[in-house]
Amino acid sequence: MLPDERNRKETYVEYISTQERNKLLWSLRSDFAWVGKKIPKTTEIDGEEYKLGDLIRELGEKGIINSNKAAEVRAIIPKLKEKAKANEELLETEELTKAEAEALYEEATGLLRAVIELEDRLEGKGGEKGVDEFRKMLNAQRLIDEKSFQQLLKSLK
Repeated sequence: MLPDERNRKETYVEYISTQERNKLLWSLRSDFAWVGKKIPKTTEIDGEEYKLGDLIRELGEKGIINSNKAAEVRAIIPKLKEKAKANEELLETEELTKAEAEALYEEATGLLRAVIELEDRLEGKGGEKGVDEFRKMLNAQRLIDEKSFQQLLKSLK
């Protein structure tokens, strides 16, 4: 063992590989990347803090949204999309550690889920109807994935 080797191991930072980066990007860009992800309790955009968890919970409890609250939600949605897109671009272009890449991915998927939830609340969706629609979309995606997989198997034979 070299004298400085011990110090090098302690300061070694593992960066994300191209393969790991592509895997995260592919997952982030899939139609259901947000499924099962946690909505961030808060997020900061342009120096302003948004309490997403509280906002979504409040909209879910009240059911009916007044015009002022609807306008506020409509103003937040593009900002959330923009921040998720910015995280995706950072994930694609920057040299990141595994922890940094994972944090960007988790935040982006959480923001996408928040966008879906807010849009659903604006449209009056949620609850049982929202669950049924999601199941239909998920089943349709499963069929598409299964057909693609079968095509892949045929092409490999």
